[in-house]
Amino acid sequence: MKTDKITQIILTADEGKYLTNGETFGKTVVLPENANPNEWYEISDADYEAIQNAEEVSE
Repeated sequence: MKTDKITQIILTADEGKYLTNGETFGKTVVLPENANPNEWYEISDADYEAIQNAEEVSE
């Protein structure tokens, strides 16, 4: 039997915020260990809703 250890980076947004990398959004993001967490930043819930509404209008 082979056993592997997997390391992950878990980012959790502060209350009232979402995490995004500009393409994906979430309250919690699970990244592989080789990912750069600095590519993710927080936006407010209001900003997230505005982005979602703008995308719905453009579809």
